[in-house]
Amino acid sequence: MSVSEQLLVVRDHLARAGTVSFRALTADCDHTLEVVARFLALLELYRQQRVTFEQLTPLGELHVRWSGRQPDAGAVDVDGAVPGALPGDGGEPAADDIDEEYS
Repeated sequence: MSVSEQLLVVRDHLARAGTVSFRALTADCDHTLEVVARFLALLELYRQQRVTFEQLTPLGELHVRWSGRQPDAGAVDVDGAVPGALPGDGGEPAADDIDEEYS
């Protein structure tokens, strides 16, 4: 699964649950690459100001809280992008797409 796909999984899980641990968010991952993709998805959601993190002790359990609006199934933003999706998922083109277009 791609980071974009993992972002949607994480977004939906957090929007339903509100606050969960990173351990719970990755409990169903079968491979290390899935865990990494979910972590990258969380970083993107943080950049978009849709999640906040809390870690009470160094190297302790990481808790993630949804702070964005509730996603609507199949919702699309005004600019045509899927809310919470990464560039290239229906809104603006991804960096790789831009590089290929101008090569």
